[in-house]
Amino acid sequence: MRMEEEIDFYAKQLQLIQEKSEEICAMPGNTYFLSDGSILCFPRKDGDNRFPYGTKGFNFWTYASGYMHANDGLFSPFIRANEGQEPKIAFFAGWKGEDNYEVLSLLAVPRLPETKFPEVIRYTVFNRTCTNYITQVRQMRFAIRVLADEKKGMYFTVLMQNFGDKEQEFYLSPYVNPFLSNSIFENSEHRWFRKGEFKKGGTDDSGRFIFSVNEDLSRTKSVTNYGVLEQKVILTEGCRLQKQEATTSRYQYVGGIYSSLHIGEALKRGGFGKAVHTTAFNDTAIAGELLYFSVPARQSVRLELTFRYCIHSDSSKDLELLLQKQNPCQTDELVQAKNREEKEEDKRLLAEFGTSAVKGFDNRVFTHFFTYLKYQVTFCSLIKGYVQLAESSLIGIRDVFQAIEGMLYYNPEAARAKMLEALGFIAPNGRCPRQYALPVSKDAAPVMDLREFIDQGVWVINTLTAYLKFTGDFEILEESCGYYEIVDEKRRSVRLSAKTDSVLAHMLCIMDYLIQNQDPVTGCIRALYGDWNDALDGLGVSMDGTGEFGNGVSVMVTLQVYQNLYDMEELLQLLGGYEEIIKSYQKVSEEIEKGLKRHAVIENEEGEKRIVHGWGDRQAYYVGSYQDPDLVSRYGITSNAFWVISGLYKKDRERKEMILEAFAHLDSRFGLKTFEPYFKPDTPGVGRIYKLPPGTAENGAAYIHATAFGIMALFMMGEPEKAWEQLRKILPFTHEHISCSPYVMPNSYGDNLFLNIDGESMQDWQTGSSNVVLKILLRFVFGFQAEYGGFFLQPAAWIPFENYQFSLKYQNSLLQIHYCKKNSKKRTFFVNQEVYPSIWDEDMKIDKLWMDKKDLKETVIILIED
Repeated sequence: MRMEEEIDFYAKQLQLIQEKSEEICAMPGNTYFLSDGSILCFPRKDGDNRFPYGTKGFNFWTYASGYMHANDGLFSPFIRANEGQEPKIAFFAGWKGEDNYEVLSLLAVPRLPETKFPEVIRYTVFNRTCTNYITQVRQMRFAIRVLADEKKGMYFTVLMQNFGDKEQEFYLSPYVNPFLSNSIFENSEHRWFRKGEFKKGGTDDSGRFIFSVNEDLSRTKSVTNYGVLEQKVILTEGCRLQKQEATTSRYQYVGGIYSSLHIGEALKRGGFGKAVHTTAFNDTAIAGELLYFSVPARQSVRLELTFRYCIHSDSSKDLELLLQKQNPCQTDELVQAKNREEKEEDKRLLAEFGTSAVKGFDNRVFTHFFTYLKYQVTFCSLIKGYVQLAESSLIGIRDVFQAIEGMLYYNPEAARAKMLEALGFIAPNGRCPRQYALPVSKDAAPVMDLREFIDQGVWVINTLTAYLKFTGDFEILEESCGYYEIVDEKRRSVRLSAKTDSVLAHMLCIMDYLIQNQDPVTGCIRALYGDWNDALDGLGVSMDGTGEFGNGVSVMVTLQVYQNLYDMEELLQLLGGYEEIIKSYQKVSEEIEKGLKRHAVIENEEGEKRIVHGWGDRQAYYVGSYQDPDLVSRYGITSNAFWVISGLYKKDRERKEMILEAFAHLDSRFGLKTFEPYFKPDTPGVGRIYKLPPGTAENGAAYIHATAFGIMALFMMGEPEKAWEQLRKILPFTHEHISCSPYVMPNSYGDNLFLNIDGESMQDWQTGSSNVVLKILLRFVFGFQAEYGGFFLQPAAWIPFENYQFSLKYQNSLLQIHYCKKNSKKRTFFVNQEVYPSIWDEDMKIDKLWMDKKDLKETVIILIED
């Protein structure tokens, strides 16, 4: 589809929205799913929607507001502008007025007076290939299409269409302010080392902008980063490019040191004055133009811009090669190719929800959301660090492995590569860093967060065993990975170890590290610096200060290690030859089970029981108990959820009512809270969690990642209606309003009306809630659970849809699964039209199907009738 056709389609969809047609799926935030799955957004004042593009850790972000920025790890081609600041990429149009030009921003930023354009309509359309910013004004339509390719090239297509009966004369003005530096912020010195030039020539003699930025990597190593902005003008019949002016001076474009794009004196004046085609040192080098067009009725103009860059160059030949690669062209072919790639990728995991059986569940929204949920999980899996562009925004071991556990079901190749990368950053004793960053060069040491959060390794074991069960790729266990030795913890100093060994050896090392942190008094696992709940980082503190950590315990991690021990025992039995290790794991499992039942379940004077979150050094105090350090009776979600998820529940089903009671106390309008009530200021022993405002993040709010753990536990206990009630609450598109993008998962919903916090979220996209929601849908809604010898198919006993279709590429088979609710007394499974026997699951109260791998064919069609 050509860009003109695509924009016409969006204009027709806009009309359906204006007519309030039922064909359109509305979401909060003035946002809509279109019939093709694209997302249309209108400008909003209560938040912003955004979308990332790029591959291999390169993130090019586009916002509905019009802000754009890009980073490749620590390197930023375009640095992020804060809210209200001048954008780094902008587009304008101007018409000659009585005195000056009447200027219209073609993006919502920068915000300019629009009294001369009372009829302007502005909206943004996101899809997985590109973003389109569309502005309709004066019988004209401007569309700016933005996308990135696999080679980190960025493309901007400006399309102007004249729908009126008269010729239009106006200018287009692109403004591009690249950063091209390894830094998390911009300061006044950056201009000293940047140079920008405009040179005539190029594809159609319209000229190109060349940027060079010098950086010192070390005392003896100086390099240059290059960026090139190439352009091409495409005119239809009768259109003319009347004049072209270019500048590389930001001062000349905006009007001097005291001005900005919000004023843009040159735009109002309609000219730059004396040409400035080279800028360095005492001004910020930018790419700015005024392109004056005459466009007859029913005709159009295209401006194609391509920006590419190379970094750490020590030779001008790199610039010559970069210039040779520049070839701006109509990007329709690139968009079409990317669309085809997305459709091929979709075939590996597809879902379509059918008729809704319950009010409030729109099957079309659920279907579209599932597509973007996968995209979000992929984004979280393949991050390269510095996503938030802060010193602490590295690659989290736990974060990336949790995300990979979702992505491996539709992109196992990428999952494999990322796991091998991450495994190379653990210590030889099996200790995983909290976070790592890829080293900037082969000889450089990586930046790491070495705080000893005990839970990092448990997610590695979870994900690797899930990967093995789904893919059958046991060769990964023989892959060789390295280690990093910790030199100085306080200075976060590490060095590459000479030791390398197999992935399986890494897994055994991780288990050794976890077991070594078993408290001999209680049999449970020590909290050390903290567990998954980062804000609750006080339980591991030593009370007498004689050591860095005391013997305080995290019940959640203890349960996770209990699950890891079972998973490793199962794997090692399959591999054979590890009998002594298996016996040692079984012994630890027994100790943990005994310790949990004795110490983690407490009882009050009335005989009521509760699973605690954990306890401090020497069991001096408990958290999530009947009397916490602040003398409050408190419930916590994660220990209750993992009592079920870990598998201990199967041996201890009598705890069900106790867990359900805890969930009832944690319930809220936005889902299950992480803790209830919140921690008051200066609560001793719990760490920094009390510094969070009440009703935000982990401190008495629905921190969605934790809520999702609770939902998983509800499904596993055979409570699907309760699980769906909570699942509906955490899905962003079910809310009345939301501050982040409503088509992907945010990380939390704040709830403190006294502070005017009413469902707002801290952030979206980079959040672990996405992968847990995806796994919930796969395992409990669609019912797929891989094992070493095959898979179970076990949809939960209740679903708010009459039917659905689900397809999955499983090893060498394509599974096509169709579910149909017929209100029959017994569930029936048809496999390739043949009735298969079912197995009763006592915990989930359902019939489930077992499919052995040896019985699979190239295509397996499974019909489930309920």
